[in-house]
Amino acid sequence: MTAISSANNAALLILQQTNASLLPNKQQAGKSAADTIAAIANGISSQTSAVKTQASSTINSALLDVKESNDGIVSSALDFLDSDNFKTSDAGVTDVIKKLINDDGDKFASLVKAEKAKNPGISDDNAMANAIQRLIRDNRSKFGDGEFVIGFKLGSGGGIISNIEDKNGNSTSKTLAAGLKTAQSSLIEAGMIISRSDGSNTDELKTASAMLTNSNFGKASNDLAAWNEKWRDAFGF
Repeated sequence: MTAISSANNAALLILQQTNASLLPNKQQAGKSAADTIAAIANGISSQTSAVKTQASSTINSALLDVKESNDGIVSSALDFLDSDNFKTSDAGVTDVIKKLINDDGDKFASLVKAEKAKNPGISDDNAMANAIQRLIRDNRSKFGDGEFVIGFKLGSGGGIISNIEDKNGNSTSKTLAAGLKTAQSSLIEAGMIISRSDGSNTDELKTASAMLTNSNFGKASNDLAAWNEKWRDAFGF
């Protein structure tokens, strides 16, 4: 018979009480203490292995779900780019966008998901349109030097016209928007002068009147609207 110390006997008693279900009582009775300890240890090891297997299966399933989700987003984006809902002023732009998406689909999918997380009520195609614009600007050097325009027709009936800046960060829409902002600032400042005037300072009122006249707010507003309308017509939106 194998001899075991009193410490081992105590350990055996605790293990037998805690893990009684691991070995049938009849089998326990006919086994030596050392055999019983080994059997219990093997049972614990088997249970641990089963837990690890289950955890691994759960993780693999979750990763598969993520991959399928990402693959679905990539597929939808490529279909969108090939449809009449996407337009561009430069035909070569579409191929570059497709390559960027195909080269790192998971990254593009993360951009779409980020849009959805930031704006929970946003539609799928709007989130995709925003992600494509972000993808272009993050990889601006992969495109030509000049500015170009892209358009997205959404399922809601709306549309997005986006002017991508040239390599120096300039674009027609940015220039028009800056002009409108300047005109708005002049308009607001002139209005504040007039509102706080008691009429006694005629020079101040003349200055405000000149600011209103020279602000060209109406023209600046019309120019930006005309630019958008031009591209909506060109893209058939």
